Amino acid sequence: MIPESVKACLWSYNTDMINFSVPDHRTRVIQNVLNRGTSDAISWLREIFSEKEIAEIIEKSASSDWNKKSLALWSLVFNVRPTREGRFA
Repeated sequence: MIPESVKACLWSYNTDMINFSVPDHRTRVIQNVLNRGTSDAISWLREIFSEKEIAEIIEKSASSDWNKKSLALWSLVFNVRPTREGRFA
């Protein structure tokens, strides 16, 4: 069950179709909540996903996938930076 605070971060997705066993879905949920989420959405995210998985998603992503301020914060919190600058790099 995805709470309303998280659904607000996933406005461009059909949240009824999100399947947490699909790696790309997990990545999109983590990135969108970290980029756009309220404290409630982030609390939910941290209950559902491990710190390790969240850090790996940040590291494997492109910095262009992130809002600059969000990336600065979450890079500090999880002590990791994206390994790629752009989506096609």
